[in-house]
Amino acid sequence: MRFGILGLAAVCSAFLPASAHAQIEARDGLAGATGNATSESNRRNRLQASIGMGSAVGEIGASYTYAPHPMVEFEFGLGLGFTGFQFSAMPKLGLALNKSDRLLIGAGPSASLDFATHPSRNYLGYWLNAEAGYEHQTASGFSILVAAGVTYGLGGDMRGHCGVDCGSDTQVGKDPVAGKIYPQARVALGRWF
Repeated sequence: MRFGILGLAAVCSAFLPASAHAQIEARDGLAGATGNATSESNRRNRLQASIGMGSAVGEIGASYTYAPHPMVEFEFGLGLGFTGFQFSAMPKLGLALNKSDRLLIGAGPSASLDFATHPSRNYLGYWLNAEAGYEHQTASGFSILVAAGVTYGLGGDMRGHCGVDCGSDTQVGKDPVAGKIYPQARVALGRWF
C-alpha cells in the first residue's frame, strides 16, 4: 500500500510541469520574497482536526496531509462516526485562488468498523468518498477547511438502526451498505508545517 501511494505521487508529479511551483510563487507574489514567504511555499505536511456529518473521517476525526506539489495532496484520516471507526485515504487536487485561499477536490476510499458486543457480529463497511472544499491558510500555517460531498457504499455492512431502544446487537442485525448514498460535510482546523 505504501509503495502504491508513493508511486501515485510520483506519477502525478511527473505530469505537472517542473516550473509549476515557480509559476504559482510568481503569481502569488512569493518569488523573490524573503523569510516567511519562502517557508510558506515549503510547507508540505498538515495535521488537522475535523467535525462533520458523514465525512470520510466521521463526525469527529483527525487527518494527516502530505502535499508533494502545491496542486496535489494526499490525506489520510481516522475518526468516529455513525457507522463506527472510520479510516480513509483521499488524494486531492488544489486550485490556488490567491496566496491564502484555494479550492480542493478529492475522492478516495474509506472503511468503517463498528464493534459489536459479540465479535462475530462486527460490522465492516467499504465506502467511496468525494468532496469539494475551500481552504484558507494564514501566513503562520494555520488553516480552515470547509468541504461537502457525497459518500457511496461499495460493500460490507453496518449496524442496523432502529431509532428507539433496540436492545442487544442480535436484535438489530446487519444492514448492507452497497449502493447507499449519503451526503457529507465537514469543517476542519489544521496546521501546515
